[in-house]
Amino acid sequence: MMNTSHVLQQSARVGEIAPRRAVLTLETMVYAVVLVLALVLRLAELDTVPLTTPEARQALSAWRAVSPGAAGLPITPESPLLFALHSLTFATMGASEFTARLGTVLAGVLLVLCPVLFRDLLGRGRSLLTSVVLLCSPSLLAASRFDSPVVWTVLLGVLALWAGWRWWETEREGFALAVLVFLGAALFLGDPTGPVFVLILLGAGSLSLWLTAADFDLGDSPGIFGRFRARMAAFPWQFGLLVAGLGILVVSTQFFTRLDGLGAVSELLNTGLRGLSTSRPGAPLFYPLLISLFYEPVVWFFTAITIWLLGRRGTITVADRFLVGWLAFTVIGWLLYNGAGPEHALWAEVPLAVLVGGLLLDLLQTPRHAFWNVPAWGKAALAVVTVILLFIFTVHGQAVARSLLKLPPETFDLNTIGTVNLVWVLMALLLGIVGVFLSAGIWGMTATLQAGALGLLTFVLFTGMGSGWNIAVTNATNPVDLWHMETVTPQTRALRETLLQLSERGAGGFNQELVVTALVPQDGAVAWVLRDFNLTQFITDVTEAQGAGIVLLPELTVSPDLGGDYVGDAYTIRSEWRGASVALLDLPAWWFQRRVRTGLEPVALERVVLWLRQDVYNGVPFDFEGR
Repeated sequence: MMNTSHVLQQSARVGEIAPRRAVLTLETMVYAVVLVLALVLRLAELDTVPLTTPEARQALSAWRAVSPGAAGLPITPESPLLFALHSLTFATMGASEFTARLGTVLAGVLLVLCPVLFRDLLGRGRSLLTSVVLLCSPSLLAASRFDSPVVWTVLLGVLALWAGWRWWETEREGFALAVLVFLGAALFLGDPTGPVFVLILLGAGSLSLWLTAADFDLGDSPGIFGRFRARMAAFPWQFGLLVAGLGILVVSTQFFTRLDGLGAVSELLNTGLRGLSTSRPGAPLFYPLLISLFYEPVVWFFTAITIWLLGRRGTITVADRFLVGWLAFTVIGWLLYNGAGPEHALWAEVPLAVLVGGLLLDLLQTPRHAFWNVPAWGKAALAVVTVILLFIFTVHGQAVARSLLKLPPETFDLNTIGTVNLVWVLMALLLGIVGVFLSAGIWGMTATLQAGALGLLTFVLFTGMGSGWNIAVTNATNPVDLWHMETVTPQTRALRETLLQLSERGAGGFNQELVVTALVPQDGAVAWVLRDFNLTQFITDVTEAQGAGIVLLPELTVSPDLGGDYVGDAYTIRSEWRGASVALLDLPAWWFQRRVRTGLEPVALERVVLWLRQDVYNGVPFDFEGR
């Protein structure tokens, strides 16, 4: 008989020689679904929404750099990284809303998938659920679709944290260099508020280190601070800073092809410093904090519960301490930095997602109780019932909110509210209350509350994707939405289509040969409309447009004297809504559907008039110079 040890050795050698087969796990499948959904939600209808004014400025700076014949003065960008990405996509695929936003869309997808890098630290289940929460985040979806450099700053910060953690675990020099490269990019290449975000991360790390040392440093041992100082002393600071500086130089100058790219780094720092004392025009106080609480109140509620449970159980880890510190310093940053906008709500999105992901993992566990035996399907059934009741409440609640818009000012009549919908709202509430007590009597209050929380979180995450879609697409041109307050209207696209028709008729479709005389800002939405009309003449006074065939002017109370007969067509470019006069009865419709009563609609902030000389309007052929 063959020796048993010899058989085992042979089997081991065969196992080493045989190729490993890829195993498709449930975790891999879920990540694949998350990836596909993240791409679809960000790429669908990306080019149907006009660029906002900040987006147009960033895009124009790159377009005029890669297209020397483009009309208009050069623009110094506020984000060197976006400038490099725009230059690449414009040079390879042309300038459009799609190519302008493509880079940040991909950054948003990567940020959704970043938790997979922390599987060994957070655990597979928590990392996966964190990706799901990030996928459903309305703030992340909206910011990544609106080409916000904040997405890149947060992504670079998360990558720096991953590299720092891997360096602490392995002491490999490559990870140490990656930390400084990612932090340097977040500081000098992404968003003007990059230094503030890096300070938030450093503050969270310092707080976590101090709290951990206070708990575990005992006796005469070196302690956590001692080990940390020893590690920092071995950190390759000089070489790392050299590599990080070289990376910043390469990206900002686009591989040394644009030496003036360092001006973008200077503009980024100047803009960031101005934001310390200067708030955005028309922005409410503590804007990003308001945005985060407005769009994700339930996520904040469950985050607070998670922190309380961790403290009560005494199971809070170093990573959890860091996340709590991240949230605390983010709120401080929101309160102190005046120039923050809605996109800066992303500063808190990652810690919120990780903490809620951990809570979700706990809620999915089947509780054990001394008196109640909860079946495996029990919690899922209660969660489904919770989702159904929330769906009923929301649908009929929106109907009630719509009916309130029909009320005359300063009146309240139950007959106009929609009695059936109001009854369904009350029934959903009553059924929920009765269901809690019935379920608690059968399976216990712990399982009931866990199932209700699971159902509520599931409903909120699912509707969060819809909320993000509404911000970025459905209400992208509706300034009543709190995210916007000021928007570029769809008439901007109508203006471009009219100019393209004129180009087809008068210049054979060659936009570069059609002369447009324009008295508009050279870095705004109208300038983006005119991006490929290379013979556009930007003027500073109406008298310079006299006799021109195609003229774009701001709307005036009196028709301008252009030295002949002209036909004009007005276009609203930007509109705004401040919401100062919203009545209490308007709040439900505004909250649910971003609608207000007649008389409180947005007002035009910028209107231009396209003037065509009478012969041009009549269709008389004109030469390429518009004469």
